[in-house]
Amino acid sequence: MLFSKKDEDAQVAIDIGSYSVKAVAISHAKAMPVLLGFSIKPIGDNIIKAISQAHAELGLTKMKVVASISGSTVIARYIDIPSMNEEELAGAIRFEAEKVIPYDINEVELDCAKIEDLNGDRMRVVMVAAKKDLVDSQMKILSEAGLEPFIFDVDSFAVANAFINTNIDNTSVCGLLNIGFNKSNLNIVMGGKTYLSRDIDIGGRSIVKLIADNLSLPEAEALKIFEDKLARFEELAEDERKLIEGPIADILSRLADEAVLSFDFYENQHENNVAKVFISGGMSMPNVIESFLKESLGRGLQKWNPITNIEISEKLDPKEITELAPQLAVATGLALRKAK
Repeated sequence: MLFSKKDEDAQVAIDIGSYSVKAVAISHAKAMPVLLGFSIKPIGDNIIKAISQAHAELGLTKMKVVASISGSTVIARYIDIPSMNEEELAGAIRFEAEKVIPYDINEVELDCAKIEDLNGDRMRVVMVAAKKDLVDSQMKILSEAGLEPFIFDVDSFAVANAFINTNIDNTSVCGLLNIGFNKSNLNIVMGGKTYLSRDIDIGGRSIVKLIADNLSLPEAEALKIFEDKLARFEELAEDERKLIEGPIADILSRLADEAVLSFDFYENQHENNVAKVFISGGMSMPNVIESFLKESLGRGLQKWNPITNIEISEKLDPKEITELAPQLAVATGLALRKAK
């Protein structure tokens, strides 16, 4: 297939969530990256169709895509080891992984990257292990949608990549909380480097399940109640608010507790405190979610726009992008990886 020049310069990213598929295309032809297109499609009962439609809406012919993985079988560990070059690190990573990865080393895909040099001829490295069956499953889904995945990243790393590109804050220690439907991703970053990454198995579905339990309803019916009342929360009468307000407060308190545990862990290991928290993801968009988390976490918590510091194609609507941008943190971070 022949690609246009625009296709050759573009990086196409697909973020397969549990609720929707997000696609983003960014051109790297200029000094500043350019957003060429984006799409958000609900998965419904046909994930292959959702992926195909999201990709088609980008209006590009390029089928090679960057994708990501996350979840309990994706493990990131930050380790300090003796300084070595890239070739030596590639040889040592398997040995180091066997010390900290709780899986059979033959059942995982391994990768690593140097973060920084340390005193005493040592360096800090991030090591990632993902179960091979998870990677194979994602490859199969994308292939069935007619796409060719050639890079797999990790959701939390993609979020950090998008945030670092914005230059919103390069000096403070920042917590990044990306809240999805099935789970959330947490990073701690400072000065363009990531010092902690983890997935938290709490998200919008946790709230839905609690509503279902409280009202003795099937999860599908609880989801409809949640979606309807969350969208109109500020307009609801007090008795209607109570249907979701309690579950929201309960689940977000658990999420905040998990975030604070990670902040405490970082602060015990380093001299700096986590000064600010930035939230993204589909579940961060309702004002009520932001308000609850501000009360629980403080630290100047605020939403952030992952399209900041990216030029927007004249064919796109800037207002629509600003409204939907919090959902695009993962996909944007993936697409910011320069095309190869």
